[in-house]
Amino acid sequence: MINRNKIKALIDLIDKEPELKPQLQASLARIIREEPLQFKNVIEENFGTNVPEYIKEMVINIKRDELLPAFGHYFNLKNPSLLNGFVLIAKLVNPYLSQKQILSKLEILQKQLACHIDRSFDIYHKTQLLSDLFFVEWDYRLESLNAGAKTVSLPDIISSRRASSFAMAVLYCCCAEYFDIKADMFDAGGKVMIRLRDKYSYEPVYVDVFAGGRFVGEDECNIYAAAHGFKWSGIMIVPLNSKQIIKRFLGNLIYIYSKSSAGGTVDTVRKCFACALKSV
Repeated sequence: MINRNKIKALIDLIDKEPELKPQLQASLARIIREEPLQFKNVIEENFGTNVPEYIKEMVINIKRDELLPAFGHYFNLKNPSLLNGFVLIAKLVNPYLSQKQILSKLEILQKQLACHIDRSFDIYHKTQLLSDLFFVEWDYRLESLNAGAKTVSLPDIISSRRASSFAMAVLYCCCAEYFDIKADMFDAGGKVMIRLRDKYSYEPVYVDVFAGGRFVGEDECNIYAAAHGFKWSGIMIVPLNSKQIIKRFLGNLIYIYSKSSAGGTVDTVRKCFACALKSV
């Protein structure tokens, strides 16, 4: 068992020797992994509830590192669930959350939607109601990634009703699927759009979350494509698969945490991103 005095000495040195901080923190991180209970007792005795921020960050990044096998498994699957990937992203943002806690937020939202949407409605009616509820009745707003990691985390999005445009599209698709709508996302020259279908309708419905979830017709798609220098065609409608979507989320988190100078967190997210690259 590691001596309690060694833990105290390392913490004291980190405060007194800033030039040695990276090496000392690495030693302390090893202790946290090897003797978590011993470390917890020392911290509680010395700091009570006033734990230094760098220690909090070290602990949370260790918990994030524990998610690496889960990401490796996810990207090794042939066709993993988009929702399961969305849950992993939420746990990467806040590794103290359990899957049950994350999914319970979505289940409550789906029950709220079900008070207004019947599975027997046609796809146009369902889609219109989804958009009205999200963007009018409940006032979901799109935020820049500069607003922080909570804009891509499922439970935080539902609680705050604020999301990045990409995360909002994923949430929209997850809720559409709940009402028996086949939903996928595709990249139209840098702009992510949603395509919705059901077993009764031949023609798909296109939805633009950037425009408050409104329907977009083929004519508007053609205009948008022309404005961006390409021609709209069926070839473009290649849906993003779940691995591509979760990989993009990881890229978003690397950007977010790099901006906030969260070095240890960025390293962990990059390791998760490396799992995505290996699966290609």
